[in-house]
Amino acid sequence: MILDMSDVFTDLEVDTKIKTVTTTTTDFMRTDTVTARVQPCVIQVAEKTKINLDTIDWSLEYLLIHSREALQIDELVEFNGCDYVIKQKGAWRGYGYYEVIAVETKRPLVTA
Repeated sequence: MILDMSDVFTDLEVDTKIKTVTTTTTDFMRTDTVTARVQPCVIQVAEKTKINLDTIDWSLEYLLIHSREALQIDELVEFNGCDYVIKQKGAWRGYGYYEVIAVETKRPLVTA
């Protein structure tokens, strides 16, 4: 039996803006559409030594994010006035929460 651990994080959650960018092309013209939602997440600094060393950029900041609601690869997480893009998912969905690693984009904030 797998335990549902989602209640462990509730006291630490903060409302976090998650942005999804959808790209469409019509007549060779690219259009990006940004939709945003707010969901409770626990956000902390990720330990760089626990990230795949072959892909890490040591000049960027990384976040470890936990959420009871789904988070997807390539979604943007707005935190402290910066966007972070989700690049890695953990295998904790069976325990009632999602765990992801997001990397700083170093670009202007994307707006919905």
